[in-house]
Amino acid sequence: MMQGLLSATAATILLSSTAVGQERATCLYAEPFSGPDMPAGWAVTPAQVALLDQNGDTTGGFTGPWIIGNAEQANAAGYFPVPDEPHGNTFAMANDDAPPCDCAMSDVSLVSPVYDLSTVPAPAVSYRVYHDGLPTNGRAWLDASTDGTVWTTLEEIPAVHNAWQHRLVDLGAFAPGSVQLRFRYDDNGNWSSGMAVDDMCIFTRVADDIALVDAWLGDRTVSPFITDVRSLGYSRIPVEQQEPLLLSARVRNNGLNVATDITVETTITPENGTPVTVGPVVVNALAPLHDTLVTWNTGFVADVAGHVNISLSIFAANADEEPSDNDASLTYEVTAPDVGNHAMALDNDQPSVALGDDGFSVGCRYELNEGQATIHGVSTRFGPGTALGARVRVVLMNGELNPLHVSSMHTITEEDLQLSFNGGTVYLPLDSVLDVDGPQDVIALVHSPPDSGAVRIMAGGNSPVGANWLIQDPEFIITYPEVTPIVRLHFSSPVTVGVEGPLPAPSPGFAARYDAAMGSIILTGPLLSPTGTTRVFDPNGRLIQQGGAIALGEGRTRIAAVNWPPGLYVVQAATTRGVECVRVAIVP
Repeated sequence: MMQGLLSATAATILLSSTAVGQERATCLYAEPFSGPDMPAGWAVTPAQVALLDQNGDTTGGFTGPWIIGNAEQANAAGYFPVPDEPHGNTFAMANDDAPPCDCAMSDVSLVSPVYDLSTVPAPAVSYRVYHDGLPTNGRAWLDASTDGTVWTTLEEIPAVHNAWQHRLVDLGAFAPGSVQLRFRYDDNGNWSSGMAVDDMCIFTRVADDIALVDAWLGDRTVSPFITDVRSLGYSRIPVEQQEPLLLSARVRNNGLNVATDITVETTITPENGTPVTVGPVVVNALAPLHDTLVTWNTGFVADVAGHVNISLSIFAANADEEPSDNDASLTYEVTAPDVGNHAMALDNDQPSVALGDDGFSVGCRYELNEGQATIHGVSTRFGPGTALGARVRVVLMNGELNPLHVSSMHTITEEDLQLSFNGGTVYLPLDSVLDVDGPQDVIALVHSPPDSGAVRIMAGGNSPVGANWLIQDPEFIITYPEVTPIVRLHFSSPVTVGVEGPLPAPSPGFAARYDAAMGSIILTGPLLSPTGTTRVFDPNGRLIQQGGAIALGEGRTRIAAVNWPPGLYVVQAATTRGVECVRVAIVP
């Protein structure tokens, strides 16, 4: 059977199995770290840290320890997998290993301006932080000071894998008066990942104030390693693979009083069907400055295929005095042979990183329900750094890691790469359809054998640890990435085989060439969008430059590429026609 291509035009609605709660509307002081530069009034100490070589020795160079960046930049070296939530978000980070580091990150601080609390009766601060403490016991703290000299530790931030933490700290001891905050990170003198900070908000606590911090499809109270319980939340699910819809949420009490009888009013609106509203009591009592993770069964099963939108609002026995952070929304797609290519997926179709290189398998664990299912193939999205002519195959295993199917090799074509770079997926059929008797787990993998050419698989959205798999050849070393590979199961042959019309990019008239004399990449074509930017990926698929393009006039744009190593690079540019993508070779 021939390999097929799933058109990028098929995905027009963003699917979200995770929702970050609506931000509080009434911050006295707020900092979203929207970048690209450090906000006014914020200080970094020390101003410079030493650059290190691969042996941990100083190189003589220096760089600032804190920068503003995004998830893709944070994990450029593969050691700091900050979740891309919400998609495209920026934050402040001390990153121990991504370019320009490796760095010596002993006791580096991000210090806020002075905040006046003289008229604030009950202040508190909330913030988001990513701190996983990996791989060698990095530590993080939040400190406060009234004079900028003597600092008090408010909390040591616990290490949590795979998730942004939503922290909440009482500042009542500093009112009335003034306060500075200090986010502090220490790599303990070893190779570590880093610390990311976002969405700081100083606010006045009121008597009754609850917040919906996060919401997810699936049951987040159950580990994916508990395989006899179906718990994962799917962004795409075949109509016959549905079970009653489970939802999870993190609820917080920002108020001064105990919150009682907390309910989550949940309205589920299928694209082809009647809306359903349920409102279970999920928390009987929640103490001030505490949060809790809850899950509930909505009982909802879609009758037919189509998109399903979910709105959530929380209420308590006492009326909320600050309801601006009480809502969230989720969406997913129910698929069928003629809708959504009959796919089952965990990813959010918004890739933030690329996984793999050479000699690996990557994919997801899927929980099939009772009855017989017929698997026809998988689809995936190749990332920048994938070599033309590299070879991959499909490997399906059950939950005990016994092989169910190993397909023939597929040689990656230029058409595969162009489709992938423009938001589509490449369909890889099985050699013959596979009938699976459920309930059982199927681990769906794309395998790149050693020495078969570099392959990068795009990943987007975050799943609980244990849902995503990365297996390194030849040792069969298994790790569980936080970010979700775009590797989807298909329960019938896709109806959108072949590209429906022209690829969205590279568009006619858009091209790139390397000008050795100028040491630059020259883009020719439509003008860059005033709100857009350029991104350049190196031959290994790593983001090496964002922004910095210079308009030359007459439809030409220059990207400086002085002393870049030879290889095949990928340039993405937001233009007046949309997102354009083109490959360019840099030669000696």
